[in-house]
Amino acid sequence: MFRLLKLAFYVVIGYALYELYLGFTQGAGNREEKAERGQTMSGPGEGMEERSEEASGMSASHRVGRGVVH
Repeated sequence: MFRLLKLAFYVVIGYALYELYLGFTQGAGNREEKAERGQTMSGPGEGMEERSEEASGMSASHRVGRGVVH
C-alpha cells in the first residue's frame, strides 16, 4: 500500500515539473515576441469608454482605467 502511495506521489511531482518546464519553454517565446512589437506584457493599456449619468438626466462619456492621460 505504501509503495502505491509513494508511486502516486512521484507521478504527481513529475507531472508538476513537466508542466513547469512547458510553461518556461512556451512562455519565453511569447514574451520575446511582445517585446519586439513594443507592447507591454499586460497589453496596451488604453482604458475603457464609460458613461456617467447625473440625477438631472445629463450624461457624459469619458475614458477610465490604465493608460488614460488627463
